Amino acid sequence: MLLPATGQADDDVAHVFALRNQHPFLQVFGLPLFQDAHIADAGSWDSLYSFDVVNHADAARIGAETLILDGESYFLMLSFRRGVNDWLELGIDAPVVAHSDGVFDNVIEGWHDLFGMSNAQRTGPGNELRLIYERDGDLYYNINSGVSGIGDIQLSAAIALHKATAPGDASFTLRSSVKLPTGNSNDLLGSGATDFSIGIYANDTYSLFSRSLHVSGFAGVLALGEGDVLPEWQESVVPIAGIAANWQWNDRLGFTVQTQLEGSYFDSALEILGNNTFQFTVGADYYVPDKNMLFSIGLVEDLFANTTPDVGLHLSVRIPAR
Repeated sequence: MLLPATGQADDDVAHVFALRNQHPFLQVFGLPLFQDAHIADAGSWDSLYSFDVVNHADAARIGAETLILDGESYFLMLSFRRGVNDWLELGIDAPVVAHSDGVFDNVIEGWHDLFGMSNAQRTGPGNELRLIYERDGDLYYNINSGVSGIGDIQLSAAIALHKATAPGDASFTLRSSVKLPTGNSNDLLGSGATDFSIGIYANDTYSLFSRSLHVSGFAGVLALGEGDVLPEWQESVVPIAGIAANWQWNDRLGFTVQTQLEGSYFDSALEILGNNTFQFTVGADYYVPDKNMLFSIGLVEDLFANTTPDVGLHLSVRIPAR
């Protein structure tokens, strides 16, 4: 039975996966990491080190428009948040991005076969890199050899609107970010433009089967600058939202399900480029109190939309502010 928590209304450990949409042509934009309403304590640092592996296997052609996504992308993210005072937090997210032919095609095909999932998009050569976009006879992208480098850095600020002070009391935070064009747009490491996001973030804690259930969500907008990645068809404003639920088995181990949604980034007839996005993640986290470290692992799937990677693995270590 779902009830308001009878213990601590809010804790200092955020139980969400710090993820973005990592579709090769969409990850260049300034979508912020999934966060909750917690902000770092005044004078303290909150740090996160995450590594994501995403595998692409999709292709589509409609009229004079063709997109091929094949290969793997790797994302190393270093994120830091600093509590300036009781209501203000400043942060930075610095990514390193790589696109490669990859090594997991055969493993994923076996996984799909095991659970009766389709491998219809995986009939070509395995472990090959092809990020191709062609329109009206012009070839805009043809990345077929490995590339890597720093991605677009994001600067962020958060203002605590309301902090929970009692059981059943929700926390609300206003978060904004500015993404700088530090990545190479020719290699799909960045967009070549400055983007801005703003949104309201909330979280609350309930009790489910006598265990803590942390629920977090956000809604906002992402304003895209005029960049270098297919600028003729790029949208200017993208609505963004997400919700996550974490059920704590005990003080250390928790299980999380999370969804992230975004509007269309491109005016394209191709479903794998121009549709709205829906990204689903399921996984677990393990907190080590004496080390003040939270270890997380999540499996990312494109259950209802092809504008997210076919499959991804998220690993992270977080050191919460204390």
